[in-house]
Amino acid sequence: MRDTESPIRETQAPDPATAPAARPLSPDELNALVQRQFPDYAACRVTDASGTHLLMEADGARLRTRPGGTISGPEQAGLVDLAAFLLVNARLGRPTPMALTTSLQISYLNRPRPGLLRTHARMAKFGRRLCVVLAELRDEAGDLAASATVTYSVPPAGAGQGTG
Repeated sequence: MRDTESPIRETQAPDPATAPAARPLSPDELNALVQRQFPDYAACRVTDASGTHLLMEADGARLRTRPGGTISGPEQAGLVDLAAFLLVNARLGRPTPMALTTSLQISYLNRPRPGLLRTHARMAKFGRRLCVVLAELRDEAGDLAASATVTYSVPPAGAGQGTG
């Protein structure tokens, strides 16, 4: 062994942006995660998921409304935030409860009434530490109710990871 070589090699956690893609979590796995971690969102159900997009349905009749029967703004923001969180987890291929919202910008476009609500989230950027998700919330008629950009901070693999 030469003087410049070290018998000890440093190991680093894989970079999620360059590491081989893990198998995305399935809709069933994501729904189980919601049941365990977010019992307040029992009205929500993931119907389709991959590493790049997610579709989630919510029973709007079980959500809080404002006077006049409109789904409240905080409920709408919660739906797009949950969909973004689940998409990040799906992409990582493992439950990552410590993935945290760092920014949520939402535009309320139409008044969604109680009924079936659909949230479509797609990954705009999947980086080493930050993920950006674009989400749309549509009402039962398919009208766009809200549009959002959600940024998530992702902890390094193994750092404070729970089992979900």
